Amino acid sequence: MTADDFDRILAPVTERALALLGDLVAMPTESRTPNRALIDWVGDRLQAYGASVSVIEGHPGRANLLATLGPSGPGGLLLSGHTDVVAAGEGWTTPAYELTRTDVGWMGRGSADMKGFIACVLATIEELDVDELTRPLHIALSYDEEIGCVGVHGLLRQLADGAAHRDVRPDLVLIGEPTMMRPRHAHLGKLAHRLAFTARAGHSSLSPFEPTAIGAAVEVIAALESVATPHRAAATRDAADEPSADVTVNIGTIHGGTALNVLSEHCEITFEIRHTTAFDPDDLLVPVWAAVARVEAELTAVGGGVEREEISRYPALSTDRSHPLVRMVERIADRGSTVAVGFGTEGGLFAAAVDAPVVICGPGDIAVAHRPGEHVSTAQLDACLGFLPTLVSAVCRP
Repeated sequence: MTADDFDRILAPVTERALALLGDLVAMPTESRTPNRALIDWVGDRLQAYGASVSVIEGHPGRANLLATLGPSGPGGLLLSGHTDVVAAGEGWTTPAYELTRTDVGWMGRGSADMKGFIACVLATIEELDVDELTRPLHIALSYDEEIGCVGVHGLLRQLADGAAHRDVRPDLVLIGEPTMMRPRHAHLGKLAHRLAFTARAGHSSLSPFEPTAIGAAVEVIAALESVATPHRAAATRDAADEPSADVTVNIGTIHGGTALNVLSEHCEITFEIRHTTAFDPDDLLVPVWAAVARVEAELTAVGGGVEREEISRYPALSTDRSHPLVRMVERIADRGSTVAVGFGTEGGLFAAAVDAPVVICGPGDIAVAHRPGEHVSTAQLDACLGFLPTLVSAVCRP
C-alpha cells in the first residue's frame, strides 16, 4: 500500500486532525511574535465544546490559554503544549507555513514541534462526550517556550495565585512534545547567561601590562570547561544512541575584538549549563563566578568591567517512573518503558507548580524539529489519536 493509498482511507478523526493541523501550521507563531490569533482560534473551538476558557495575557500580542472541560475541582488530566515555533529559516522545499503532504509525512513548520499534538487534542475533544467526564480535563497552551520556557510562568502564577484557577490540581500532566509517542519521565534543567566584557583599547605591544576583553572571556571559558570536564567524561550513549549526561556545559557564542594588533576592548559570550535534578546549577557555577570576579577586578582597574545577564532558566524534571499513573501511560502508549528525554520542556515547571506526576509524550520526531523540512507522519498522528481518548477515559472517567 502506497502512502497515497493510505491517505485515501484515513479515519474521519485523522482527517479532522490533519485539517486542524493545517490551520495551526498556517499561523506563523514564531517565538517572540504574537500568538493571540492562534490562542483565540483554539479558545473559540474549545468553548464550542463546552469548555471554560481563560486567556492569560503575557507580552504584547502574546498569551497563554487555560481551558477546562467537565466538572470543576481537583484531580483529572492536564494536557499541555506550546504554541510557538522556531523561525522557519531557509532551505524549505515546500512552503514552511503550509501543511504539505510529502513522501516523508506532513511537512510544515511546527507540524512535529508541537502543533501536531495540539491538533490531536482538539480532534479528540470534538469526539468527546463531555457529560461523561467525572474529573476535569484541562488544556494549557503557552507561548515562547522555545526561547527558555518564558511564557508559561504567567500561566503557572495563575494556578498558584488566581482564585479562579486554584482548583486546577490534576492527577497527571501530559506534555505533548514530540517523542515518537514513547513516554518520557525526565529531562535536564537549563540555566543560560550572557557575559559582556569591556577593557581599554590599546596597541597590542601593551598586552603584557593590560587586561583584554577577550583574555578575560577566555579565563571564564576555562572555568566553564573545568566544570564540564568531569561530567563530560561520565556521559554515555545507550544502545539506541540516546545521549545521557548528568551535567552539560556549552559556550554557544563568542564575539569580540577589532583587529589583530589592537587590545580587545569588547567581547561577549553566551553559555548554558544543563543538569539533572541531582544538581543545583548555581552551585555548579560557583567556580565560574569566582573567575568572573577575578577578571572583573582587573578590567575595572582600566575602566572596563563585566556585564551579566541571565537569559533563561527552567528546572529539571524527574518523575518517579514507578508511579502508577506513569505505568498507566506506558501501557496505553505501548511504545516501551519510559526513559529520559534529551531536550528541555516545561515539565519541571509544571511539576513544581501542581505537584503532580509529569510525563512527556507526543507525536513526531524531535530530530526533524527546528530545521527545514520539519514533518510528522500520519502513523504518528494516528497513534496519538488512539492514545489520547484512552488516556482521557482512564484519568477523567475512572
